[in-house]
Amino acid sequence: MNKTKKVAIISTTMHNVGDDFVREGIISLLREAVAREHPGTACKIEVIHKHSPVTTVFGLERIRSLRLSRIVEPIAKTLKLPDRIKWADMLVQSGAPIYWCHKNGSCCERNEWYDPLVRKRFLPDRRERKFLNLAGGSCQRYHSDASEMDDFPKTLNYIAEFFDACDLTTLRDAHAGRMLQATGRDAEVLPCTSIYARDELSIEPEQGDYIVLNFMENGGHFTFGQMIDKERWRENFRRIHALTSKMGRVVAACHTPAERDLVRKVIPDIDTFIISDHHMEFMRFYARARFGIVNRVHAGFMLASLGKPVAVIGTDTRALMIANLNLPSYFVEDVTYPEAIVEETAARETVYRDEIEDIRAKSRARYIELLAANL
Repeated sequence: MNKTKKVAIISTTMHNVGDDFVREGIISLLREAVAREHPGTACKIEVIHKHSPVTTVFGLERIRSLRLSRIVEPIAKTLKLPDRIKWADMLVQSGAPIYWCHKNGSCCERNEWYDPLVRKRFLPDRRERKFLNLAGGSCQRYHSDASEMDDFPKTLNYIAEFFDACDLTTLRDAHAGRMLQATGRDAEVLPCTSIYARDELSIEPEQGDYIVLNFMENGGHFTFGQMIDKERWRENFRRIHALTSKMGRVVAACHTPAERDLVRKVIPDIDTFIISDHHMEFMRFYARARFGIVNRVHAGFMLASLGKPVAVIGTDTRALMIANLNLPSYFVEDVTYPEAIVEETAARETVYRDEIEDIRAKSRARYIELLAANL
């Protein structure tokens, strides 16, 4: 009789292609680890949309409103409606920033999913089931040294609680490691699992046809009070576009319609690519690239995973995770000569593929080792 390993993954669905990349990579790793440790056992995956925790309940997947979720979820729990967490043999938290704290009141302990899904559903009914936190990251000011953690005791308590609840934690950037160490705990830092998404979906790199750019206002999702000159970044992006256009065809990857509209304001005639919420199409697009200069870190990770060198220009510590792939990141306000970034990235176009394949092979082996010990 064929056996099945049932895994519930806390992620997002039809929301952010970066989250999709991370989750697909985790699924690839889980399938390999399960096949190695339990031959003949298949993985059955169910995904919970973290921004609407009621989606853990079978049949309520279409509720996307957090406000409605907060009303319906406790009722569903009281009624003991069938849900993915109770169904699962294992719970996995998939990637994403998990540690952050800012003076504006945005702190990770206030997230919308941990309390309803972990504290109230999984932990009281654990039944010796494993809980894995894979490829978690930080989201602080770009130059943070984590010393600000001393001012956030509630955040430290939450990070410690979250870590202690997990059987395995892996982190995707060294800064997340420093934030965890502030609680007296430690976890291994490995490349984000998004670099294995291509394995799960059988997408191979192709001959490069165009250079990929990606533009976000101020260079990232948030400024976190950092003094960032919006117009200076726009002008630097125009300089990047001017130089790359001399090197060949240039396409702006836009993960949202708002990004497409914005980049066209900065460079009206720029070629753009967007297929909202279809991560496989984005992967196929990145597979045909030559190299990239991007703001979105998971545009960078997908390009890199396919052997395309990339530089990430950002505003927070998420950008630092690209260092695990031997690629550079820059704080947007530190960029004074963007042409040098383009030239240095382009110089690796023909050599980076061998480098990333070595990184992927070694880190994948380590992930499988850690997962196998927790199945």
